Amino acid sequence: MSLYEHVLIFKQDLSTSQLENEISIHKELIKELGGEVVYEESWGLRNLAYIIKDNKKAFYQFMNISMPGDANKKIEAKLNLNQNVIRHLSIKVKEFDVTPTQLSKEPE
Repeated sequence: MSLYEHVLIFKQDLSTSQLENEISIHKELIKELGGEVVYEESWGLRNLAYIIKDNKKAFYQFMNISMPGDANKKIEAKLNLNQNVIRHLSIKVKEFDVTPTQLSKEPE
């Protein structure tokens, strides 16, 4: 099993229930492909550095995933077809970083 740090960026105009539905569909896809979501955290609604597809803000979702290496291509193909996903990034890592991440922590 390969380890991935996975970030999804969703459109700003999604309701809370729509966002939760998109995330649960994505987690089900990971399970169907033989993977497991080890850790998950929501970074909330954040400003984008530049406008992407008419969005100035977006919802960020971070996940640590353990899954077979060939499953990543299938997940990327599904995400590219999803109109509610603005961007996504999966990075293969040797081990997961410390959680919670710096982006989830409140500023001091």
